[in-house]
Amino acid sequence: MKIVDLSQEIFKGQPVYPGHQPTVVFPMVEQKDLGGGKRSFAVNTILLSEHAGTHTDSFIHNDPDPEARSIEELELERFLGPGICLDVTHVEDSDFITKEDVVAACEKAELKVPNNGVVLLYTGTYQRHFPKPVYNQKNPGLSREAAQWLVDQGAKNIGIDAVSIDVSPHKGEEWKAAHTVCVENQILNTENLGNLEDVAGKKFFYIGLPLKIRNGTAGLTRAVALLNDDKDEDTFHLTENTF
Repeated sequence: MKIVDLSQEIFKGQPVYPGHQPTVVFPMVEQKDLGGGKRSFAVNTILLSEHAGTHTDSFIHNDPDPEARSIEELELERFLGPGICLDVTHVEDSDFITKEDVVAACEKAELKVPNNGVVLLYTGTYQRHFPKPVYNQKNPGLSREAAQWLVDQGAKNIGIDAVSIDVSPHKGEEWKAAHTVCVENQILNTENLGNLEDVAGKKFFYIGLPLKIRNGTAGLTRAVALLNDDKDEDTFHLTENTF
């Protein structure tokens, strides 16, 4: 079983969505020899947005319903399961990823959206722009029709290697259509993934557990893909049906 890290690093000055808290990391305590066999322990302090780096949105992020749930209230099963990654790198910055794009990507890689599974979108935005400021300013994103098609096929979590699953800068008549589709269907979205080129066109088992933040509008996420060792094809099929 090969493990592929799909997460971005957290660091001072990392790109963050416009208007969000810039990430600050500074040493609070340094490791020092205090004499007499004693020493202090190094500790950093971090100040950052819930939506900085790789994160998964909760429903209170975009749902006005007073009953909408925050990140710590969501079942852990929502954050892991069988996954695929679709190569949509042909879509230009600030263009829509259409239903035709995702259908063609599935057909080209001979993949199906897993029922109750995870779909990651490899746009190449992370490779093109990270960590330059432009990373937060333009990226392709799902059209309403494309997002709804992924949901209808069985997706419970849609991830992307960009600051948003919606087009940046905004275009179209509907505001944040892809996020709205997720709210309407009560499925998750994960943003700011990295290294998707390593899983593009493949199936795997996805794990993306968020921090347990009380009333969290999102959870900072360490996302990984577990890929089969070619010598043991049965391993994936067993885990694929676990959740």
